[in-house]
Amino acid sequence: MQRIFLTPIVRYRLSIIILMHSLFAAGALFLSFLLRFDFTLGHSNYPLLFYTSLPINVVIFLIVSGLFNLYQGIWRYVSVDDLKDIVKVSALASLVFMGAIIISGKFRGYPRSIYFMNFAFFIILNGGTRFTIRIFRESFAPASDTAKNVLIVGAGTVGNEMAKTLKSAKRKEYIPIGFIDRDKNIHGKRLQGLKVFGDTSVIRSVIKKHRVHEIFIAIPEATNSLVKNIIENSKIHDWDVKFKIVPPMLDIMSGKLRINQIRDVSIDDLLSRPNIKLDDTHVRQQLAAKTVLITGAGGSIGSELCYQVAAYRPARMILLDASEQCGYQVDQELKKRHSDIAIHTVVGNMLDTGFMELLFRKFTPDYIYHAAAYKHVHLMEWNPLAAIKNNVLGTAMLASFAERYGVKQFVMISTDKAVKPRGIMGISKRLAERVVLERNTSGTLFNVVRFGNVLGSSGSVIPLFQRQIKDGGPVTVTDPETRRFFMSIPEAVQLVLQASTLNESNAIFMLEMGEPIKIVDLAKNLIELSGFKVGEDIEIVFTGMRHGEKIEEVLLCEEENVIPTSFEKIRVQKRVASDPDRIERFIHDMKSNVDLGNLRALYLDISELIPEMAGPSFEEMEERMFC
Repeated sequence: MQRIFLTPIVRYRLSIIILMHSLFAAGALFLSFLLRFDFTLGHSNYPLLFYTSLPINVVIFLIVSGLFNLYQGIWRYVSVDDLKDIVKVSALASLVFMGAIIISGKFRGYPRSIYFMNFAFFIILNGGTRFTIRIFRESFAPASDTAKNVLIVGAGTVGNEMAKTLKSAKRKEYIPIGFIDRDKNIHGKRLQGLKVFGDTSVIRSVIKKHRVHEIFIAIPEATNSLVKNIIENSKIHDWDVKFKIVPPMLDIMSGKLRINQIRDVSIDDLLSRPNIKLDDTHVRQQLAAKTVLITGAGGSIGSELCYQVAAYRPARMILLDASEQCGYQVDQELKKRHSDIAIHTVVGNMLDTGFMELLFRKFTPDYIYHAAAYKHVHLMEWNPLAAIKNNVLGTAMLASFAERYGVKQFVMISTDKAVKPRGIMGISKRLAERVVLERNTSGTLFNVVRFGNVLGSSGSVIPLFQRQIKDGGPVTVTDPETRRFFMSIPEAVQLVLQASTLNESNAIFMLEMGEPIKIVDLAKNLIELSGFKVGEDIEIVFTGMRHGEKIEEVLLCEEENVIPTSFEKIRVQKRVASDPDRIERFIHDMKSNVDLGNLRALYLDISELIPEMAGPSFEEMEERMFC
């Protein structure tokens, strides 16, 4: 029935709107005469003046309304900006009407007050009708059977737009019940007809009183500590609340916020330090129109490197990955986003000399970002030869080709597990660092970027926790005191690109990462963000430390002194001691020992090169092999 009624209205919408504007103009003049002559059209020749001037008034108002595109507005979304346009139309049309009446000379004795009242009544009739329709739609729009009460945190511009969008929706999926804001000056006042209840300290009472289902955080630049504070203040034993957050202001491209721009609060939003936005001006200057090779391009870090590098418009990108499927996925996505960049996705192994020779001869990259590595700590404990071969020998091979073909810069992605390594993966990355940093001087700049755990990467605990939560638990944590440094994938890649512009050589770059986070706290936050209660819906079980793991990671040894760089959050550590010849001999011997499976000789060489390593012993490494 509703569709049958609305179809002709939609079809003849413009004609209907023009007709209504005609009625507004006619009604404005009629009401002006009634008010001027005590609710009559007056005596003598005043009725004649009204009837003869009426078509002039209507025509003028219709023409001016058309000039200001007043017919194109969507009435159910009418705003203050629309009201401004109505005032402009009424002012200009009234002035033109007054000029026409005076210049014609046929309307002697025309009451001057009519012009002003005509101006006011057109605004009242046109604007009033539009706002009445909007209020009616907002008040009587059908609510969804699953409609949720929403509390908006942040009563600024974004919060106001969010409330307006929710209230004007055709079908109400969310019902805004009010605001929370830190500004004490607006507490108790109303915005968009909704009350500002107070600051975050009153959230619990508001949730209980109004049965809030979801909280929308409408603060684009909300810090991690603020988001965490909001969540902590919203916890109620017998009531579950979900959280959503708007993206950063730079990501909100349109003037009006759209509901699909709101996303669920993620674990990234709860890091214990502020997210860091690094200056990318130098990166753009460095990579524009260049040829860039990215290894491990299909991995979590490698793929993000691909996406961010592509944004700086290189002439050519070579995406190298040993996995056909991972390489294919990033290839398709990049070509869809950047059809103007030459993208070559290459499937192959860095240890294949002939393959690498052909690759470098054909493309000759200007910059190399080396993200390829075996990085699963637990798995590498049982596969030490694979870890050493891929992470160390593969890096050595790539570095030698970079020198031979005159690559401008080689940047290797490393990990905090390389510091006083306890497991095979950390040992292999520490060796790879030394292979990159301790080289004879050449035209290529060699650097290492070292950071902690990356949220969401394939080697991170987050995907494991998410799978365990999806399966109903339990969530397994090694030890209640286990701590790690964490950063988001985009932030880690920003660091890599930013550090590469500093023109240092043989240096390790690190990000100031704040305090390490307890893994158990991370697990609790993830369970709660998934809508469950810790201990009731999902249990946390402590399994004990596994081989190769440490209670707490560090980013540098005591002897590794760091100094600030020109970028506020990046520090650099330059090694003084260097023995390239020794490293070259080590690589030569390592290759032979790996090919022969000579674990004991390999272990002795590693122990000599990394005396600070905390384990495992040779007996442990041999016993775990392939287990």
